Amino acid sequence: MTGLIITLIFLVALAGLLVVRTRTLLAYFQQEEYDSTRFPGAVWRIRLFDVISSMALIVLVGGGLLVGWQVAGQLLVAAVFVAVALRERNYTFKKPLVLTPRVRRLGVLSLAILALLALLVLITPLLAIIVIQAVPLVIMAANAVLMPHEERISQAYVSEASAKLAGFAGMRIGITGSFGKTTVKHLLGQILAIDHTPFYSRGSINTVLGLTRHIRQRLQPAHSHFIAEMGAYQIGSIARLCAFVQPEYGIVTAVGDAHRERFGGVEQVAIGKSELAQWVCEHGKLLVTTEAVLQHKPFRDLYEKHRDKFVVCGPSDAADVQIVESRLVDGQRRVTLRFNPQGATLELASPMLAKHGDDNVALVVALVSRIAPETLDQLPTFLPKLEQTPHRLEKKERVNKPLLLDDAYNSNETGFREAVEVLRTLADEREGKAILITPGIVELGDAHDTVHRNLGLLCGQLCDHVYVVNPDRIPSFVEVLRAEGNTTGVTLVPRFADALRDANQHHAEPANVVLYENDLPDILEEKRLL
Repeated sequence: MTGLIITLIFLVALAGLLVVRTRTLLAYFQQEEYDSTRFPGAVWRIRLFDVISSMALIVLVGGGLLVGWQVAGQLLVAAVFVAVALRERNYTFKKPLVLTPRVRRLGVLSLAILALLALLVLITPLLAIIVIQAVPLVIMAANAVLMPHEERISQAYVSEASAKLAGFAGMRIGITGSFGKTTVKHLLGQILAIDHTPFYSRGSINTVLGLTRHIRQRLQPAHSHFIAEMGAYQIGSIARLCAFVQPEYGIVTAVGDAHRERFGGVEQVAIGKSELAQWVCEHGKLLVTTEAVLQHKPFRDLYEKHRDKFVVCGPSDAADVQIVESRLVDGQRRVTLRFNPQGATLELASPMLAKHGDDNVALVVALVSRIAPETLDQLPTFLPKLEQTPHRLEKKERVNKPLLLDDAYNSNETGFREAVEVLRTLADEREGKAILITPGIVELGDAHDTVHRNLGLLCGQLCDHVYVVNPDRIPSFVEVLRAEGNTTGVTLVPRFADALRDANQHHAEPANVVLYENDLPDILEEKRLL
């Protein structure tokens, strides 16, 4: 009887651990967008292995089987299960699990499979190791089983959104690019809202399913424009979005290293982004892009074939909208644009601090000049009042605290460099120190070490102190910063929160400027032994 009770206690403790563990791993799985091809790499990268519970099982239960104190061993292991579960239950995610219907279905099926596996412990408690370590595999298996059902549900929602969009009489605009697309979307939406009622999503909503949800919930016949941000992780993604949205006008902001790892190279990125240009050239009215984008062959070929459908922005005299001058004065960037060949100029106070934001302003102004020219005269007054795009070099004044530059969203090399230059300029203006907090950049592929080495050189020149988050991921960056003769202070921390805590303690002078340059999701920030 005693043995049965002990076994039940052991099973209850194991069940509690499995429930908590499943919830933890579902949070990571959701952050990986339910992609079973990427999830195993993430599990390996941050070491989502249960070392503590497994070692306790081996030592206590295994030892018990050999020397005859198996009952005591099971009780001790059960106590370890409870302790591990309680610790893990209190873990704080930057992006916590959202209990969507899909997650609930996935969680229930995963736990049902784990419950069946848990029966193995009736053979011997040591087999609980298999159950504990199998949680990621079980989640992926449950996802595979549910996938046909999830796809049917998703397709029904997409069909409903498509039908609603088919009846939409307003103008349709697609925006893509390696970086800058969310900023351009917000900027364009706010400007069009001066005289119209545009529809656009807040934040970085740029997939078919993401747009579907917003269309179903928010799109109304009274909206004058439908502005769709278009993201891509592989060739074909933008084409699918174009078939869904059917944009008349398009903006391509940039082609760069963002998602280089997933695409396999910058030119592959260019092919993916050019799908919007191709759609607009074949089915739409006008595409707005930059001279830099036209350096890539897919865009250059389309430009040569459909010149009449392109409006090009850039610094040269050949640009349709020329960026004549850009300067940072008293903490504000001022940009002068010229409309060629007419020669008319427009001077604006940009809501963005970084120089690469000039392209974003020019792209938006170029499109507005074609689809809402009556609004142009209001821009010099209106533009400085626009709300900043969150986490895109967002300037935050704080009472009796350092100025904060929040550039925590999805950094790229160009944006990183210019953000650090802005940091130095503003710190000098305030006669304070330039403090950088960064985990580096992700998805650079084979350029990872080279890019971070070059960024380390820049930060060593322009920053007074650098907090490196998860330094093991960017060793070349750390190596350069710590090179002999470099006077920049360096602090290595495992998590972003640790950097914030130390900076608030040691660099809290109001004259200082603190830059958050990128922030990693939970799945990339740290290694965890569960």
